[in-house]
Amino acid sequence: MSQVYQPAPSWPVRPGHELPPLPLAMRPKTAARAIGISERTLWAMTQRGEIPHARIGNCVIYPTAPVMRWLEEITANPPVQRPTAEIGGDA
Repeated sequence: MSQVYQPAPSWPVRPGHELPPLPLAMRPKTAARAIGISERTLWAMTQRGEIPHARIGNCVIYPTAPVMRWLEEITANPPVQRPTAEIGGDA
């Protein structure tokens, strides 16, 4: 079984603004900063299985390419929010 080579994802940058290549996977602190959420929110999403992640021993890592695809997917198809009940409304 042969695998097809896929180049590593790269940062979306403007011309003239160079960044180092993306890592294959990110630790929680880096992943949370890259996504723009808190580590606590990232951990809650991880526990609910909402975000791509892998466990290696005691470590949780977030593979960069799947996380980027996940972000593109939820941006294109945002989750449906359930309405919240109003407190003190008429019954």
